[in-house]
Amino acid sequence: MSFKNQSPEKIASLVHEKSTEILLDTGFCVPDAAVLKRLEKCGFIVDYETQMVRITPGLLDTALTGIPRDVQLYDREGLHAAPYNQRSCFMGAGTPVNVLDLENGQRRPATRQDVRQLVTLQDALPNIDIVRPTVTATDQGENSDLVEIAELLFHTRKPAVHRVLAPERVDAAFEMLAAVSGGAEKFRARPNFATLYCPISPGYFTPENVHCMLRWAEHGVPLTLLSMAMGGASAPVTLLGELVVINTDILAWVVVMQLLYPGTPLLYGSVSAVLDMRTGLLALGAPERGMVNSGAAIMGSFYGIPSMCGGLSSDAKQLDAQAGAEKVITALPLIKEGASIIYGAGATDAGSSISYTQMVLDNEIIGDLSRMIEGIELHDLDQEVEMIKANTPKGNFLKEAHTRENYHQHWQPAIFSRDTYETWQDKNTSIEQQCRQQAREILSNHESIRMPAPIEAELERILRREVNPEFKLEEFVKV
Repeated sequence: MSFKNQSPEKIASLVHEKSTEILLDTGFCVPDAAVLKRLEKCGFIVDYETQMVRITPGLLDTALTGIPRDVQLYDREGLHAAPYNQRSCFMGAGTPVNVLDLENGQRRPATRQDVRQLVTLQDALPNIDIVRPTVTATDQGENSDLVEIAELLFHTRKPAVHRVLAPERVDAAFEMLAAVSGGAEKFRARPNFATLYCPISPGYFTPENVHCMLRWAEHGVPLTLLSMAMGGASAPVTLLGELVVINTDILAWVVVMQLLYPGTPLLYGSVSAVLDMRTGLLALGAPERGMVNSGAAIMGSFYGIPSMCGGLSSDAKQLDAQAGAEKVITALPLIKEGASIIYGAGATDAGSSISYTQMVLDNEIIGDLSRMIEGIELHDLDQEVEMIKANTPKGNFLKEAHTRENYHQHWQPAIFSRDTYETWQDKNTSIEQQCRQQAREILSNHESIRMPAPIEAELERILRREVNPEFKLEEFVKV
């Protein structure tokens, strides 16, 4: 977030101060009598009539002192952690009910097959670090969230993120995670999965989400508190005012989770945006989207926990110039402010649909941005200076061994064209056609690494119990 004439540290302190004031004076709503009783026993100030809860300075200090600072997400085997402590990592968007068909680009309801294919696509694309189902399997009924988690575990080794929509399904979801990890304790030691839940700003979580979060916390699963504040609607129209709402909503539940379940691994999340007053719609491709969520990244750093921020966004309805431009302008502020995880790959039409071709193009954009943000490496220049002397005047560095040894440092596109006009004309292939072809090739050829057969059998057993007695965790169907 570009703060005028102020350091991010000063702004973070100000936002924290104002959020604390709101939580001390007004509080937040917890719409469940049993949870209210638990909070009162912990020292929260509870008004049972209004269901409002206020914190105290002591509770805040206890929570922030005890919050885990080293929250990591590992691959399925628990071997490698996503490197978001070194750079921004990128994650697929999710989870609308619509997908743009791979073959004809037409919008339609997403199915389990789409979940499989989009997970497989993310598994293969090198610049996608963390995988989401990205769409809802509308053909799987009310338990589709369990099926989507199974597809994640089955078709990618990368760290994964998802949620369930009903607290009674949390235990079954964790049973699958534990089975894949070799037991509950092994999962907790090296989790390959995080979940996420969004408040209704300002200051409210639905009862279902509250109980889901508490059940996940009982299992020690990393939890993302993911604000979806809408500047001008559910938050002040100014970006700084919106950031105060984002932070207040998240900070409230940071305190709750650390008091009820000390040591719960948390991520600071925001997929917030601003309302377009002309249309009444959220403007996810607006520069303010990246700006306010970069503010969330700053607040995550302030509290010492990883951030998951919405960017790489667009309001475009198809893969076009608008999509490319908006994806870049909403991602750059997040990269600049060191967002741990950038959420949005594959999304189009303000997140209402997921596109196969956009996912491929987003992978290209991420590679481009990642190279740029690396910056110019400082190194010993003696060799370059000697070459410059030897080639002055009018020398040519193509003949130098140094060139052959180091040119690979330059980023090379897989989709974007650098051909001559004539070559480009002869190929007669659009960006969208290239993205579609790459997606087809991946889905035809990419082999996700299988889990051991007993683990696959255990997942299938759980899903037959919870979803459908005939459920089959079948092999991926090639396109």
